[in-house]
Amino acid sequence: MSPDAISPVRDFLAGLRHAGRIADADHLTAGETAGIVLALAAQSAGQIIACLPDWACAVEASGILVVAEKPTGGHGDAKLRTALGRYFRHVATVQQRGLHGSLLCDDRHAASRILALAAPVRVAPDRLIHLASNDTLPDIGSMFLQTGDPPDTLPRLMSASPPKPCPAPAPTTARTTAAALVERLMDKDALLFQQRQDIAQLRRSLDAAPSTARPGPFAMPNALHAWPLAANRVGRMDAYDQRVDDDVLLEADAGAAYLRRFALLGDAPLFDDAIASLNAASHDAALAQPEVSIIIPVYGQLAATLSCLDSLFALTSAVTAEIIVIDDASPDDSADLLARIHGIRLLRQSENHGFIASCNAGASAARGHFVLFLNNDTRVVTGWLDALVRSFAQFPHAGLVGSKMLYPDGSLQEAGGIIWRDGSCWNDGRNDDPNRPHYCHARRVDYVSGCSIMLPSALFKRLGGFDTHFAPAYCEDADLAMRVRAMGHEVWFQPQSRVVHDEGRTSGTDTTQGVKAHQVVNSRKLFLRWRCDLAMHRPNGQAPFLERDRTTRLRALVVDATTPTPLQDAGSVTTTLTLSLFQQLGYQAHFVPQDNFLFQPGHSTDLMQAGVDVAYAPYEANFEDYLRRHGPRFDVVLVYRVTVLEQVIDTLRRFAPQAPILFHTMDLHFLRMERKARQHSDVTALAEAAAMRQRELALIRRVDCTITHSTYEQALLHAEAPNAPVVVWPFMFPFHGTKTGFTDRKDFCFLGGYNHTPNVDAVTFFVRDVLPLIHRQIPDARFIIAGANPTAEVLALAGPHVTVTGQIDDLRSVFDSVRVFACSLRIGAGTKGKISTAMSYGLPVVSTSCGAEGMELREGCDVLLADTAKEFANACLRLHQDPKLWQILSDQGQDLVQEKHSLAMGKRVLDDAIQTALRHHLGLDQNGMATP
Repeated sequence: MSPDAISPVRDFLAGLRHAGRIADADHLTAGETAGIVLALAAQSAGQIIACLPDWACAVEASGILVVAEKPTGGHGDAKLRTALGRYFRHVATVQQRGLHGSLLCDDRHAASRILALAAPVRVAPDRLIHLASNDTLPDIGSMFLQTGDPPDTLPRLMSASPPKPCPAPAPTTARTTAAALVERLMDKDALLFQQRQDIAQLRRSLDAAPSTARPGPFAMPNALHAWPLAANRVGRMDAYDQRVDDDVLLEADAGAAYLRRFALLGDAPLFDDAIASLNAASHDAALAQPEVSIIIPVYGQLAATLSCLDSLFALTSAVTAEIIVIDDASPDDSADLLARIHGIRLLRQSENHGFIASCNAGASAARGHFVLFLNNDTRVVTGWLDALVRSFAQFPHAGLVGSKMLYPDGSLQEAGGIIWRDGSCWNDGRNDDPNRPHYCHARRVDYVSGCSIMLPSALFKRLGGFDTHFAPAYCEDADLAMRVRAMGHEVWFQPQSRVVHDEGRTSGTDTTQGVKAHQVVNSRKLFLRWRCDLAMHRPNGQAPFLERDRTTRLRALVVDATTPTPLQDAGSVTTTLTLSLFQQLGYQAHFVPQDNFLFQPGHSTDLMQAGVDVAYAPYEANFEDYLRRHGPRFDVVLVYRVTVLEQVIDTLRRFAPQAPILFHTMDLHFLRMERKARQHSDVTALAEAAAMRQRELALIRRVDCTITHSTYEQALLHAEAPNAPVVVWPFMFPFHGTKTGFTDRKDFCFLGGYNHTPNVDAVTFFVRDVLPLIHRQIPDARFIIAGANPTAEVLALAGPHVTVTGQIDDLRSVFDSVRVFACSLRIGAGTKGKISTAMSYGLPVVSTSCGAEGMELREGCDVLLADTAKEFANACLRLHQDPKLWQILSDQGQDLVQEKHSLAMGKRVLDDAIQTALRHHLGLDQNGMATP
């Protein structure tokens, strides 16, 4: 490829979000006949082809672009058409200016397999390309003009012989690197190809089914559960290879390795060695008052029990727990061997009474605040215990919380359970891919199988334990869940608590014999007891996707550019708290990114653990596709940031017309741009700000309610768009307080995310103009620049008296050590969350007028205000040296946060904003009267 061709490709890739990197582009030579492979969004393909007028190209509709040198002669075009005809049923001719090559779309062959057809291609003079598919031809957009082939084209092509494959070019260093890139892209293509195939199969089955028997739009078939484990793809993985339940496969592998290590499933198991290994890793069992009592009923199957204990002993947790093992008169020597293990409490039943009696006996001996029932044929995964305990704080009405269960091969066993109208029970998601988003967020359920469930000990005792009416086992867990609800509590499924369950090891899976036979009988008992409560449930197997969320009445969709990262920026804190407030108002909260669907461990999982339904790749990767399927479900939509809203508002109006749209500005974009332009006297930037003003105001007039943090911005919008509803929503912050007094502190600090230009300007201003003035009186004063993503410009400020910390996970470590928070913002808009954050920790604030704008703060009582470098330095020195003033501002700031920035305030304002938006959406004014 010539340098003239490479340059526009490289320049174009620099501006793309979803482009494969070409590390070896500079090494490609003009003599090569095969080119490079790029992973591009489909809509970008035509643009990049336009950059390569002298090259023949093949494009696959899902985004694989192959570039090869255009030959000067030969009959390759006819041969390629012949080859295509043997693979595809439908062929059409497509014309587009400046486009050469062949466009392929097929749901049977992975996209990158078109590399096998890389024979020399002769481009027709009229610049036609050929679109081929073995199914209905896709809509390829207005940039193409589609025409039809002559009637005899298909028979002629189908009868032709395929071309001979081209010889492979001689290997070179550049081509070796390119081949590695091709291989990587082919791997990624294969991961997504099966999903395309499943979707096509589903569509065909729906078309073939009678209209009266067609399943609902969400009755999706199970997907293959296999996924590329990131840990096994060293050197070949990227962020999109990560899955929610990667840890499950690692734990299953650890369990298999443990059983092999001690030959526990063989004829000569090394029980003594296995017990010695457990004792070396055991914890103290003599806890006077543990938080949790883990109760494990056992009947034989010693190998499984030892493996379960191995995973428990390896567990790292902030929760204190005791392990109670109840041996139910095992037929082997399990009890004698278990008695030798340190770190457990062993209870021995004199006779075999069954699972229910064993669990109740263990609960009677429990000393923990919670009882946790765990099957012995399990292994627990990292975070299992903490997630269960945390759920009772996250969901105040929870009475029972259960885990996500997976088979040792990684497939899903249960994501909560459904109880049907006839009393039969259903393990939601059995054998499906456990990483699909709708299995990965906490939610209320009918029941969770007793394999791993937790209850407050006091509640379990009030309920009388598991009911022996269902002895020896089965359906006692569903009955317990029904009784928990009857007492006014909720039953929650917590997918971030995960167990690997080797189902059936103890009781088998045959429901016609043994203990398992009680499953059928007890299902009838369950129906008889609860038939009135079950009357509103669906019949067995009907619409399980809807039945699993039967308790959901309202749904709220929150849209932002990407998944919130609350440890990195105040805006993400607001987004996260808003999702929580929607839940408190009775909504099922959904978060969907407008653009970046990357699954982010920690950030995505924190939301899902709290009950938010989060959309992420590769299961969701396009906002419009998501809305096309789920739009009718939403009762209200909240969108953050003007740049996001202008991308999604038309899609929302089209696919969710019933839902009022709330627009949360964060800050007025045009106001921030205007101030920055004026600061630098930039005429061009002022013109851009004026254009943004028109765009932003036009959107505000289209939505049903606009939310701003600033009373200043509310007044501005009332003047600019008088008919647009606007609600002021002060920043919300959890109250932290402080016990560290004036004398135990020193120095100054600032907090922000440094991808935001105003924050960079603020710390630069303080270091260069303010800090030297402070040093005249306090020579050793330090300035701490805290926060995520410090830029090179910010890092360059570091020195003997300036510390750049980067992201701070525990703000108290900074806020309890410094004496003054210096909010030296000179540009920007909206209210500043950093000020309220500092106040919530009892840290007094010196701020510019810009920083304190719209917060109704009182000078000298809530905050000290100053704008010039000299004034700002004097205010900082005054606060740093006056203990009485410092205490007044510290106390007043804490009171202010509790009064005006509490979550209770936020809940009231959000409810008011929803009602305002709904009235506007229905054409009513604030008094409920029809608007003109």
